Amino acid sequence: MDEGQARSEEELRYLSNRQTGMIRTTTPIRKARACLTCGYVELYLDPAELNKKLKP
Repeated sequence: MDEGQARSEEELRYLSNRQTGMIRTTTPIRKARACLTCGYVELYLDPAELNKKLKP
C-alpha cells in the first residue's frame, strides 16, 4: 500500500450517521492509502476525535 493524502477543492471530511441532533460536526480525513495493484483506496481519520463527537 502506498501512503498519502486524499485531496479535494475543499477539505475532505467524514459525517457519521450515528450523530443525532440539530448540530452535527464532521471529522477531517487525515490520511489515505492506495493499493498499487488494484487501485483500492482506504481513508483514515483520528478515531479519538470521532468518538468525542459521537458521545452525548
